[in-house]
Amino acid sequence: MSPAGAPAQAASASAPGRLELSGKEGGPRLSLALDRRALCRVEPIAAGLEVESKESLTKASARDTGELVERSPGSLAAQALALLGAPAGLRVVTEWKLPAGSGIHGGAALALATTAAVSRALGQERQPSELIAVAREVGARAGRVDEHGLHAALWGGVVLTRGASGSLEGERLDVDPGRVDESLMVVDAGEPPEAGAPAGAGPAGEAGAALTGRIVAALGSGRYEEVVDLVAEEAGSVAVGPGQRLIVDLAREAGGAARPLREGRLVVVWAPPGARGPGRREAVQAALQAAGWKPLAVRLDLRGLELD
Repeated sequence: MSPAGAPAQAASASAPGRLELSGKEGGPRLSLALDRRALCRVEPIAAGLEVESKESLTKASARDTGELVERSPGSLAAQALALLGAPAGLRVVTEWKLPAGSGIHGGAALALATTAAVSRALGQERQPSELIAVAREVGARAGRVDEHGLHAALWGGVVLTRGASGSLEGERLDVDPGRVDESLMVVDAGEPPEAGAPAGAGPAGEAGAALTGRIVAALGSGRYEEVVDLVAEEAGSVAVGPGQRLIVDLAREAGGAARPLREGRLVVVWAPPGARGPGRREAVQAALQAAGWKPLAVRLDLRGLELD
């Protein structure tokens, strides 16, 4: 039974993962919500509690939330059930299809989708700001914190987050999604940098925050060509592996810019198309194809959190 006395109902939710275009630890982050979505499904069962994480290939079951958290403390589903006061009689399944190490973050999307689906199943409707606060706590309890991804997961689109941990402010930017899609490419380098690989000498601290601000201003004003040099400037602060370095060099030589994603093997390439004919995008695509690299088929996700 839910806290309101009604039986728990089936519910599902999904939310987009986050690609970080710009930002560093302690500063503002510019994120793109991508059409790679985290999923959560909640359904009633006869007795007890069950959780299944398809992304980590783990399962757990217990009589109550206390026992479930004890058995699976790193489970977002177990932590959400406990935090929201779920009774016995529920099964929660989560799924994030991209493997760990890709560089596209799914933790926040999973935390938000799980919080939203469990809340809906229990009849606990929440405002967006409360959903984010609860999802943040769920992620923290599970040891899987990616606060900068929560607003992107909620709204979709292009999102700027700034502020201190636990009190981040988010803003969805007013940009042309079609222009972003046609300027953005994501390439899989096959392997991430080796552990301990040194980063370049890109801007940090106030200079890094200012660079993120310049990228935000350029996108907001439709100056997509200007973003090429800005992405190239930021790329110097990210550690790269051999394959990533090749992609960065190919993109630069063809007129675009590439930045490896932190903690992953993917590389984000920025290369706007020509206005009336072949331009940077076409040149970069040709260079990547000639070298055997094929960009992934990704687009901005404008849907954000969806509940059923």
